[in-house]
Amino acid sequence: MGNRSTRRQTGRLRVVVALAALWGMVAFAPAAIAAPGGLDGTFGSGGVVTTAVATAMAPTDAAVQPDGKILVLVGISDPNGIATTAYGVLRYRGDGTLDPTFGTAGVVKVAFTNFTNTPHALVLQPDGKIVVAGETSASGTLSEFFLVRLTSTGALDGTFGSGGKVTTNFVGQQAGGVSNPATVVLLQPDGKIVAGGVASQCAKCPHQTALARYNPNGSLDTTFGAGGTATANLGIGSPSALGEDAAGDIVTTSGGVNVEFSAAGVAQPHVTPAPITVATHPGFQINPTVYRADGDYLFATTFAEGLRDIDAQVHRRTPNGGDDSTFTNPPFDFSDEGTVATESPQAIGLAQDGRVLVAGIHTGAAGTTGHIAVARLNSNGSLDTTFGAGGAVTTAVAGQGSVTLVQPDGKILVIGQGTSTDTADPFPVVLLRFLDH
Repeated sequence: MGNRSTRRQTGRLRVVVALAALWGMVAFAPAAIAAPGGLDGTFGSGGVVTTAVATAMAPTDAAVQPDGKILVLVGISDPNGIATTAYGVLRYRGDGTLDPTFGTAGVVKVAFTNFTNTPHALVLQPDGKIVVAGETSASGTLSEFFLVRLTSTGALDGTFGSGGKVTTNFVGQQAGGVSNPATVVLLQPDGKIVAGGVASQCAKCPHQTALARYNPNGSLDTTFGAGGTATANLGIGSPSALGEDAAGDIVTTSGGVNVEFSAAGVAQPHVTPAPITVATHPGFQINPTVYRADGDYLFATTFAEGLRDIDAQVHRRTPNGGDDSTFTNPPFDFSDEGTVATESPQAIGLAQDGRVLVAGIHTGAAGTTGHIAVARLNSNGSLDTTFGAGGAVTTAVAGQGSVTLVQPDGKILVIGQGTSTDTADPFPVVLLRFLDH
């Protein structure tokens, strides 16, 4: 690419932020903490928190409460407890310590069946209650939408569904199994809950985009779609983001394709551009996506610079799917561009001023361990050179950054799964907090 040499010069200036020793790591210089992109020393141990909870997968979503407490959603292996895998919700206080007033010592585990229960998304209600969406399967051959609502203390909310739990099956039970995973969840201004996912009767059958809308008590809203559910073969499969626009229509996107359902749950032939009044915060997705208030949406992908050199790239599109010409993001590396590396963006988020956060994995030469990394882009797509070194930071924490959030004070949270030498729990939950200025 024409700008490759310039990008390499910029990239060579980037530094690897060495974190305080959690797994034998070298401590970083105090001066690095004070700069944008430096770790926040008031959080955890030198800006890093690790929690051993026997994770079955990387964290898939997170939220910051108005009081500054942090909710993290993760699948937990539970071989000797309630299920093979269970939903796990962790709550941290603002300093990174687990909140003992939530669940059991800050951790809640929930399962609908004793087999697999896989969480994908959460949303925080204004009253402090927490809605979690995902899928559950009793046998491995039938999965269903699974919603759980917790009280602000982490108990199952008995006013929601059956004992705090709701399941929804779109296609019935079929020979060979069916798949109904809920991947995103949206809280509408009127308190109704929209879950989005996919419905498929078999592995090779069409993967229809599926939405279900629930009343605040967990019952299906029969004014939506057919008895509360809507499916359509729109070519996007499982959605990675949901939004409600000013007209009350629901937009959803995956893989850079945007589609629309009416407020009544009817699939539309095209998207009518309108401001977005409420949207999901993006969780862990293959092409993580986030809606802007003007209706545009951004998603992160990879770009092959060479056979073994894979960069990250962010795209912004208008509501009807066209490229937004005011946004240009050349492919970039999380670390030094003078070396062959693989960048894997796994999370995307928006700051209050319109700047874009991208988190993921930076992996150097073949066979090396991946490390948690984050970059910040200006609202026009260029790397924000005031952040880190040249716009990006690769940390010394081995693992992956799967969720990124911006706190009300502007500080940046990157949440993911670490890699530890502890054989009892080799993949702990990791939270990192970076300074924004």
